[in-house]
Amino acid sequence: MITRDITEDTLAKKSANAYELSILIGVDSFDYIVLDSQRQVLALRTYSFDPGGFPASMESIFQSDKFLHQAFSGVRLGLADGKNTLMPSRLYQEAEKEAYLRQVTELRPEDKVEADMLPQLGLCNVYAVQKEVEAFARRAFPACRLAHQITALLPALRRLAAQQEGQAVFAHLKAGLLHLFVFEGENLLLANTFPYKTAKDFIYYVLMAFQQLGLNPEQQQLCFSGQLLKDSEIYKEAYRYIRHIEFLGAPTGLQLGPRLSQEPAYLHFGLLSLSLL
Repeated sequence: MITRDITEDTLAKKSANAYELSILIGVDSFDYIVLDSQRQVLALRTYSFDPGGFPASMESIFQSDKFLHQAFSGVRLGLADGKNTLMPSRLYQEAEKEAYLRQVTELRPEDKVEADMLPQLGLCNVYAVQKEVEAFARRAFPACRLAHQITALLPALRRLAAQQEGQAVFAHLKAGLLHLFVFEGENLLLANTFPYKTAKDFIYYVLMAFQQLGLNPEQQQLCFSGQLLKDSEIYKEAYRYIRHIEFLGAPTGLQLGPRLSQEPAYLHFGLLSLSLL
């Protein structure tokens, strides 16, 4: 089911070979944006589906959405999944990547382990991708760049953190997962992912991070992005404990057209960040 469909008047579908496509796949969502060579977002479309239908739903969406069949100049495909671990790149050994991930999560027979390098942060993001998802990506978009959502989020948030004084705390929500990051300038102090079901689960993990780093909820700002509405229980619970809350705009380096500028950019921050890889 299409949940959002926004297209700028400047999009020329016959000129797709001059555009870039960025897709973010989750267990219950398939979202994409189209950018021109000036880094302006020309189109946004989001789909939702029953998690029980994943990953077959990807194929169904691809077959029905004929715009995805165009010959784009570049394609990025991001994975919104919680099976990942960050480690110093100087310690990373390709042959051991599966062992690294098994230390923090359970791998299934259908999982394949991949890794993305984050040279600016001196980190390597090791993560699992379902073999069927990777096969779909290579078949539908043969030359696509495959990456994990965290690989896209970290550089985008780092650029924002560098503009703030003191610590910068970011909470990104996607598919029942809380991705929590704390920076001091360009230095990453904390990066954790937690599954949550209730608002109390959410605030527990956030306050635990605040306590771990000695941050004062009365003074420290918390920046939200991802799947969160301002009238949600999570927002209300967060505001009970944390006085300064902000919703992120579009990542630095992107331009939004007049129609997309009316859409809350923080809802699509993960997808927008992917386009900057």
